[in-house]
Amino acid sequence: MVSVNRTATAFGIGLREHARNYVLVALLVVLPVSFITLAFAVTQDVQMPVRTVVDGETTTVMRGMPEVHGVIMTPITSSFIAGLAGLFLMREARDTDGRLAVVGYRARQVIAARFGVLAVITLVVVAVSVGVMLIDFQPEQLWWFVAAMLVLSVTYGLIGMLVGAVFNRLAGLWIILILPMIDIGLFQDPLFVQSEPEWWMKLFPGYHPVRVMVDTGLTTDLDTAASLGWGAGYLLVVGLLAVWVYYRGTRTT
Repeated sequence: MVSVNRTATAFGIGLREHARNYVLVALLVVLPVSFITLAFAVTQDVQMPVRTVVDGETTTVMRGMPEVHGVIMTPITSSFIAGLAGLFLMREARDTDGRLAVVGYRARQVIAARFGVLAVITLVVVAVSVGVMLIDFQPEQLWWFVAAMLVLSVTYGLIGMLVGAVFNRLAGLWIILILPMIDIGLFQDPLFVQSEPEWWMKLFPGYHPVRVMVDTGLTTDLDTAASLGWGAGYLLVVGLLAVWVYYRGTRTT
């Protein structure tokens, strides 16, 4: 019972810290509108060839460019904000967690609280991003789309924590800004890559979740369930690595 109470207390402290992070709050309010809504507003409504999976076969279908941009810009936005949340969480934890350790908190209690905070923030980020997207675009299979987006956003949140453990705030900010753009907005964008992706492109965190989002966003049947499983596996590996890095940092502190 004491362990649960301490975890809940640390969780509350973490939420209040991030609620006072005006940069993160401002991004949560401004970025979805400026990225997602603006993408729909400025994109020409023309049909474009999109490579995806239909009935188990990789094929090319014609879809409107605004729809494709909606499928891509929405996860870019949520991944960027979730990554920043993970970055800020890790950087701020170096001070706060040290004080928690002094008053008797165990490493597992602090870790559970911090990862709980990241999970809550990511859920809010995904909800806001999807809500803004739905004003202009309705995925063909909304809940599968959201599931894949949640997997991707949590993965980037954990990557943000790993970046924060290695780099300072400024360098980490640039990494988290650039990585989703290159990964989701370039290597996984079916408008840019219209052939089989190179093997090294498949190593990026966005490969499997974006395949699911393109499939479920633009077609009426789920043909990429396996990719959702692979994306969850990628998330598990990154999560275990983040727990290990955070645990080492907590023990050192």
